[in-house]
Amino acid sequence: MEVLSSYHFDIQYKPGKKMGHADYLSRMNNTQTEFPWDQKDAKYVLNVLYNEKGVYGSERYKDPMEGLIQVPCGKVDPEETSYQAVIRETVKETGLTSAPKYLCKDDRFNCDLYTTNIGDRKPEWTELEKMDPWTFYTWAEWNEMAEQEELTPIYIFVRYLSKF
Repeated sequence: MEVLSSYHFDIQYKPGKKMGHADYLSRMNNTQTEFPWDQKDAKYVLNVLYNEKGVYGSERYKDPMEGLIQVPCGKVDPEETSYQAVIRETVKETGLTSAPKYLCKDDRFNCDLYTTNIGDRKPEWTELEKMDPWTFYTWAEWNEMAEQEELTPIYIFVRYLSKF
C-alpha cells in the first residue's frame, strides 16, 4: 500500500458481471505463480539502491559479514513473497519506499535480487546497532570493492548493473 500511495489514481467499482477478465488481486493463486517475485520459495532478498552515478552501501558491524559492504537485505518471513519482503526490508533499513524491479535469483544463497533506481533520494541510517550510515559509491568504486572482495559475496551480480 505504501508504494501505491505514491501514485495518483482514481478507483472505479465495476460489478463482476461487467468484468470480462478475472481480477488478479482477488483471483491470485499463490501455488502457481506467473512471476518469480510472487513466489514464496526464496529465503533471502536483496535490493540494490542505485542511480546513474553509483550505488549505496553500508558497512556491517556484526558477523558473519563484519566489515563488508552490503545493500538492503534480509530474510523472507513465512507466507510472505520475496517482493513483499524486499519492500519491507528496504523501508526498515533505509526509510525509503520503493517499487523494486526483480533482477534474478542467486541459487547459491536462495536469494532474490532486486534493483531500485532511487534517483536523487538518499537512504536514512535506521539500523545504528547493525551497520554504518549509508555511503554513496561511484560505479568505479563499487567495482573496485568487488574486485578486492570488500562486498558481501552475493554482490558479484551487482557489477552487472554498472554496465548500463
